[in-house]
Amino acid sequence: MSSRTICLRVVEQCRSRRFRFTHQIVLRGKVLCSNLSTNKEGPSHSEKEWGTTKEKHGYGTNGGFEKRDREAAGLFYLNTLQLPEMLQKNLDSYLKKFPRKVLENDGKKLARHIRNRGRPTDQTWQKYRESRRQREEANQAKPADILKLHKQQGDSIFDDGDNISEDEDDEFDEDSVSQETSSEPHETGDSDTDDEQDDSRTNTETTDTNDGKPAIIKKQKVVKKPRGSEYKLIRYNQREAAAYAASRLPASYGATLRVFHEISRREPNFKPENLLDFGSGSGTATWAAHETWGDSLREYQCVDVSQDMNTLAEYLLRGGEGLKHSLHIPGVYFKRLLPVSNLITYDVVVASYALSEIPKASLRKMAVISLWGKTSDFLVIIEHGNTEGFEITAEARNLVLKKGDGEPVDDESSEGNQYQYLDASAEEMDDGFVFSPCPHDVKCARSDAETRDHPCNFEQRIQLALCQRNTKLKKRGFHTERFSYIVLKKGARVSEEKPWPRVLEPVRYRKRHVICRLCCSSGDLKQKTFTKKKDSDIYKCARHLTKWGDLLPDPEDRERLRVNRKAVKS
Repeated sequence: MSSRTICLRVVEQCRSRRFRFTHQIVLRGKVLCSNLSTNKEGPSHSEKEWGTTKEKHGYGTNGGFEKRDREAAGLFYLNTLQLPEMLQKNLDSYLKKFPRKVLENDGKKLARHIRNRGRPTDQTWQKYRESRRQREEANQAKPADILKLHKQQGDSIFDDGDNISEDEDDEFDEDSVSQETSSEPHETGDSDTDDEQDDSRTNTETTDTNDGKPAIIKKQKVVKKPRGSEYKLIRYNQREAAAYAASRLPASYGATLRVFHEISRREPNFKPENLLDFGSGSGTATWAAHETWGDSLREYQCVDVSQDMNTLAEYLLRGGEGLKHSLHIPGVYFKRLLPVSNLITYDVVVASYALSEIPKASLRKMAVISLWGKTSDFLVIIEHGNTEGFEITAEARNLVLKKGDGEPVDDESSEGNQYQYLDASAEEMDDGFVFSPCPHDVKCARSDAETRDHPCNFEQRIQLALCQRNTKLKKRGFHTERFSYIVLKKGARVSEEKPWPRVLEPVRYRKRHVICRLCCSSGDLKQKTFTKKKDSDIYKCARHLTKWGDLLPDPEDRERLRVNRKAVKS
């Protein structure tokens, strides 16, 4: 037998063994992954045990699941948003009326001021109270010190037998006294006045050790008392309105459109006919609502106290000044004052970045009560994604749900006397529930400023504003707007419905699993891990489709998949 024949036989044996090996793997794979198999011979053991094949959320219903369905329920993420073509054209025309450099500087200053205007929050007040409590405990007299003081009060300085001689009087001349006093710090004022003058001052207590050297026992930082006067209101004149259009208009439009998009996705049959925009400003809510519901809306009522902001909003709608240009969106009306009567209601009432312009908590309560009475379906409140914005939305949530948790504290009790007649609990308010983002109506897990990790906020990418085009954001090409919002709906929540949990942070990706931070329908914040093997029905959706702010199809009563290994082996 030649060597060539031997080689051919060896090759044939290898091919046959490889065929049998791959055939066994394919058959075994069909049994383990029966829901992905296209075998038409009949259901496997796992299919008989679990019944029909479970749908993978976000990947369609037909076999293969190779195409991602970005329009699946619970997915509200929007890619980088651009202003509508007509709005961008009218905005560029409006900004050309002002000097470019002055407009950019004013826009940056205004955006910085809005972001860090320094309103005292609940967390600021809690830090101040804790600092004051610690100071009071440190200043309390000890029993041993009290007994020592009583003993010293019975003695007199003349009881001592030692007398100072005339020669010893020379030791206390003026020069020596001045040197000694200059070497020691001179302390004046009480603790209360010192607290208000300097925020970074500290109080220290010293005692004498055995060596005679003073030892520091306690060093405590003094927290300055919050003042409501530090919050500065913005009077939106023509210059401030132009600065707002150059810095904040795309961000306001993107956050509002993201919230309206979620309402339209979750309520596809909801077709509003009228809308009330409280604190309309540049009118971005009108453009976002028209982009979402189109011609279904017939009336837009815009209310803003600033006449210059109303002029800006009307210019963006008309593309010019005066009545010679028609409105791009028909049915838009402007007012400077909110109607007192609630006889006329609106399908959607929105306050986008408006409540943060109201300095008093009592006035914000009054505004929320009035807006809640003027809506027939939805009340939408959008604020900045910082601590102040989250607490404003939490105030509105607790007020509508008639919860007493997390009520704000007025900065100065003496300054709020003129609003003491307002009692939110005395007002008759219609029942409602939280439509979004909370999947529950119980106390918010992040309402406590001491225990929460960070405010409840979300993100949306939007195009760069005019004053951001020459900054470091130019390389990225977009700006990430972080916002907090609350959507309240009138009526009662359906008891049979168990809402899906909300994703509160970006999903963390690992090799064969993902980690999600969720706000569940029970009111708790949970961190769940979804693996590729046990959570195959939602794993791919959580890994490839779910973003920060979306709903994850993981209800409370869901059971994780388990493979019966005995049935597979048989």
